[in-house]
Amino acid sequence: MIGLHLPETGEAAEERKEVMERTDYMGEKAFLLENDFLRAVILPERGGKAASLFGKETGMEILYQNRKGKFDRAEFGSDFGQFEACGYDDAFPGVDEEQVEVGGKLVHYPDHGEIWSAPFKAETEGERLHLFYHSFRMHYDYTKEFWLEGKQLCCGYEITNRGDTAFPCIWTMHCLVNSTPGMRIVFPEGTRQVENVFSCKHLGKAGTVYDYPRACINGREYWFDRLPEDDMVKYYVTEPVEADGCGYDYPETGTRVRIYYDRKILPYLGCWITAGGYRGEKNCALEPCSGYYDSIRTAKAKGKGGLELGPGETKRFCIRIAVDAL
Repeated sequence: MIGLHLPETGEAAEERKEVMERTDYMGEKAFLLENDFLRAVILPERGGKAASLFGKETGMEILYQNRKGKFDRAEFGSDFGQFEACGYDDAFPGVDEEQVEVGGKLVHYPDHGEIWSAPFKAETEGERLHLFYHSFRMHYDYTKEFWLEGKQLCCGYEITNRGDTAFPCIWTMHCLVNSTPGMRIVFPEGTRQVENVFSCKHLGKAGTVYDYPRACINGREYWFDRLPEDDMVKYYVTEPVEADGCGYDYPETGTRVRIYYDRKILPYLGCWITAGGYRGEKNCALEPCSGYYDSIRTAKAKGKGGLELGPGETKRFCIRIAVDAL
């Protein structure tokens, strides 16, 4: 067990009426977590993906859905871009596909890591779902635990290196949410600048740094807290964040989403948006992470470097997604 159980107080504790049951979701074995405010669906055999998070107060599905209506079978090392980009996955031990030095040898880190394609063992304890995976290749245990707490979907993590060699890693929250034209992307307080990650129509060359929240690019005004038109963009807050929360406001549905996390463990924040520029899909993702710019090599070169998990070392942290009415 993870040992990240946090106390419930006040309204959430008094009004909580939670259920958890096994179910089917697009042909996949799934667990349904439900209370008075939220309904969440978790897929253990798909990397422990949260496939759905529905806010009952406003009637909004928060997570971007699988447009195929089914899931193709991914394996270790599969190209993430060839599969269903939807819901809430974890990217670990890296994001970019690259060769990383581990114990004096080069090791291949697959696209978006190995967790998203990994089958997890599932156990239930009351209203909590425990998921476990052991990497025989990298020799780490990866445990995650889902539970509902009032208006929050909580996910606790515990990652332990069971091997005898330290390895560099980046953990990234890869949580694709639905996008609507009038939505606002809420960055942590204190955000001042962002850096473009890849060359694109609206933001120009990769590596360009812009002031937040507004920049003038090629004579056009660009707001980083809003959606672009017909493009795909990704940028990072240039410095470690100064506050733990980020999220989204959806005026059309009256929905407020906030993501809370430990900025000491996840000090960096990326933002991915596709407004039809990637596979015709429309979604976005704020990505709290432990390393800058998706790449372990780049993070190290910039001195903004991810984690290194030593032999026997354990990292514990928690992500909370709060869904409320505006």
